[in-house]
Amino acid sequence: MSIRDRFRGVMLGLAVGDCLGRPVEGWASLPEDYIGEVLAGPRSMVYSDDTAMTLVLVRSLLECGGFSGSHMSLAFAEEYEAAPFRGYGRNVVEVFRRVRAGHPWDQAAARQFGGQGSYGNGAAMRVSPVALWAYPDVEATAALAAETARVTHTHHVGVEGAVIQAMATHHALGAADPDELLANVASCATTEEFRSRLEMLPELLRDRDDDRARIHLGNWVSAHKSVVTALYCFLAGDDFTEVIVRALRMGGDVDTIAAMAGALAGARHGANAIPPIWQDVEGADELSDLADTLWNRSRT
Repeated sequence: MSIRDRFRGVMLGLAVGDCLGRPVEGWASLPEDYIGEVLAGPRSMVYSDDTAMTLVLVRSLLECGGFSGSHMSLAFAEEYEAAPFRGYGRNVVEVFRRVRAGHPWDQAAARQFGGQGSYGNGAAMRVSPVALWAYPDVEATAALAAETARVTHTHHVGVEGAVIQAMATHHALGAADPDELLANVASCATTEEFRSRLEMLPELLRDRDDDRARIHLGNWVSAHKSVVTALYCFLAGDDFTEVIVRALRMGGDVDTIAAMAGALAGARHGANAIPPIWQDVEGADELSDLADTLWNRSRT
């Protein structure tokens, strides 16, 4: 498949995972009936804040010709105000309110949690297109991922989650084999929260025991308890469908886990590998158009 199709796969794969996980977000586990319904026919493919913020991130990069924290933070706030029903967490909404009240963008998020910043997965869920913007520059990918993260998440774990997801997307685009991809991603980890989980991955991937993976890796909103889980789902799946189904079975913050896993699967397998019954996602045309714009930019 072409790299252009992989670019489209990142954008559409992220949205597909988000849309399929949204109706069951927060469930401890998913009944097999739901999995059967997902595989059997079309679903209501309405996206959540994961895809909404992804779209804003890409639009901001394109409009500004690169990263602008002030532009991106305000664009996030405006998107929330236009569609607050997308499922935004109350903590990030407070960041938006501070930005709207005139607080500097680089201080609004830093005030979270007593000045420690958020270590949630909100920066990681939207970051995969950073790998498309910076392609094929791996160092630029990591640097830009960290910059975009700090608009809403300043805790080192929240930032590192975004870097790891972006780096995994970069290497999936390059068709790195699973061992090479995992080694490259693990080399980026500096926090114990991520190092310890990445060290578990080879054994978990050998077993492919999803229940054990959920227990050891986590399935909730903390970056370190969801980013590596999405990476597991991606590396344990042989095709796009298997990756998404694995991610859905993780439960918990399942729309975000499936969005991250879907972006990685799309990077590896391309948009044409996404089953037709899942391709009618909200915003599909814009997602494809933005992917094409990023692809064309990468060639100049």
